[in-house]
Amino acid sequence: MLALKRRLNEFVEMEIYYFSGTGNSLYIAKEMKKRFPEAILIPIIGILKNKEIKAKAKIVGIIFPIHAFTFPWPVKKFLQMIDLRQTSYIYAIATRVCFIKVFSDINKLLKKQKKALDAYFSFEMPENYIPLFDVYPMDKIVKTELEAKKKLDSIADIVKKRETKQSKNRKRWFLFSHILYPIITTWFQKIRFPDMGRSFYIDSNCMGCGTCEKVCLSNKIRISDNRPYWLPEIKCTYCFACIHYCPCRAIQLKNRKTLKRGRYHHSAITVKDIMEQKRY
Repeated sequence: MLALKRRLNEFVEMEIYYFSGTGNSLYIAKEMKKRFPEAILIPIIGILKNKEIKAKAKIVGIIFPIHAFTFPWPVKKFLQMIDLRQTSYIYAIATRVCFIKVFSDINKLLKKQKKALDAYFSFEMPENYIPLFDVYPMDKIVKTELEAKKKLDSIADIVKKRETKQSKNRKRWFLFSHILYPIITTWFQKIRFPDMGRSFYIDSNCMGCGTCEKVCLSNKIRISDNRPYWLPEIKCTYCFACIHYCPCRAIQLKNRKTLKRGRYHHSAITVKDIMEQKRY
């Protein structure tokens, strides 16, 4: 980590900023680094502790999941803080298929610096939002990841050539993406998510291991008397790392059927990997 900080004081070819709760976006960030070995991976949640964020690369990548049909609030805060004056090419990858409005909303934030995304992409990674959906069966997880890797090969080629890749929504989707979904997103962000942030609890399977506290990206969880407590004054990132990395499947959400649903985190991303996002 110290070596990473030293390198960030120097000009580099590519920086890849990522936000990841259950590992999908971190896995994709690592896969991009395989294709660009000179790239530096930088955790968004860790760098937010800085008073200022200044990109020092010609190429900047931003990789994130989709929360309530848009990018997570820590990603928004990051975009509001980062100085991109030294950057000449910016791309974004959403690890969930989304409407183009997600990227146009990012461009609204970047416009303040007279910047815009040169390329953006979205594709499916395995499901982890268990308040509404169950996790994928193993065969679908494997298939989904193989398809994602193939897409990354073409994405890497576009980025390498610094090509422009800006898709457009079909006209028939305009009503949903620009009118209906923004309403749903606002409802999630103002009502459902805050209510859900107060709905975490543990069942009798909890063994007090403290994994949930370690992976909590907002530092909302504290262990006391070998039991986790969610501090109400700290805003949740809604990343669900605590739920999915719990080795006992002991963390639940009230009135959201999580007892009956499976758990998922990317098999290549460990508890330590998630923790290290905060230690930057």
